[in-house]
Amino acid sequence: MLGTLSVIYLLCFNASRLFECGVNMDFSNKLSPHYVHGASWNFPALTGMLTMSYFIHNAILTMLRNQRNPENNIRDLSIAFGLVAFSYTFVAATFYMAFPLDRKCIGDNLLNNFRADYPMSAVARVVIFFQLLTILPLILYFIRSQLSCAFYGKSWPGLPRVLGLNGIIVCAGVLTAIFFPEIGSIIRYFGAFSGMMYTYALPCLVYMRQEYLAGQLTSFKIAAHSVIIAFGVVNLVAQFLIH
Repeated sequence: MLGTLSVIYLLCFNASRLFECGVNMDFSNKLSPHYVHGASWNFPALTGMLTMSYFIHNAILTMLRNQRNPENNIRDLSIAFGLVAFSYTFVAATFYMAFPLDRKCIGDNLLNNFRADYPMSAVARVVIFFQLLTILPLILYFIRSQLSCAFYGKSWPGLPRVLGLNGIIVCAGVLTAIFFPEIGSIIRYFGAFSGMMYTYALPCLVYMRQEYLAGQLTSFKIAAHSVIIAFGVVNLVAQFLIH
């Protein structure tokens, strides 16, 4: 519930900024601080971040395992991905259009683009804190469940192991925030790497393996799924070529 309310607040927050500042975009005057480039060779940063943003493939089965009506899984997942896509697009578009300075001044952390004493920004920080507070236990459960099933054959390996794993994950997050607080780089690098395996490669390889065993693997299927895998590899390599 808190996570949903925080997302609604962020949507309203960005919408209010757009109404307050108006649209500050110029597509013709290159000397204008509001000039917007039509395209950039740094676009792989977006594909890397989007891969992480929509990355939930390794947790879907864990989430849907206790679904009351499993026949609605496809519908529910479609609605969930649609709402996530809308929230990402709305926040990004409204903030980018309303930003009153040069686009090079935009930070990778949305709230760092506002003064700490700005009231709505201060509230947004508190709201995001509660959102992360609700998401962290869910992420810890995903990681613990998958690792425990892989190593111990059960989702609950015992309280000492669970506390130890949770402590390691929390410490890793805190140390990263202290020594490398570049959230944009973290998301795109890890997103491209994990996405290459879980989003692009493994689903295609498993599908082609099943089709091969069923005697239904065709040249077209091999070519189509090889292109998807190649895109994941290119997406990862491109992250190291961005200036």
